Amino acid sequence: MTNNEILLTILSCIFFMAIVAWVSYSKTRGEVSTKDGYFLAGRGLSAIFIAGSMLLTNLSASQLIGLNGSAYGFNMSSMAWEVTAAFATICMAFIFLPRYLAGAFTTLAGILKRQIR
Repeated sequence: MTNNEILLTILSCIFFMAIVAWVSYSKTRGEVSTKDGYFLAGRGLSAIFIAGSMLLTNLSASQLIGLNGSAYGFNMSSMAWEVTAAFATICMAFIFLPRYLAGAFTTLAGILKRQIR
């Protein structure tokens, strides 16, 4: 890799991270004073943002490097794992997560906090 390619990669990473930070800030401005505002952006995020967040959380360097190495060393059968993972992530984002959020469930920390009071 040349220095120009590395610089382009770093700048594009910073650019897209800035876009995510700006969208997050604009969606949550003034909404972080409550637990719903802090963790769920005031329940104002659309399914596309939630699905994108889950998909990007699913991707990691170990998966990308491991799957590429496995495909190079053996065959493309290891890629079938990610195809099914993408389907499961989409189902989670569009079906199960909205139902979970609509149910107003709480975390274990929230339950313990209420019991202490």
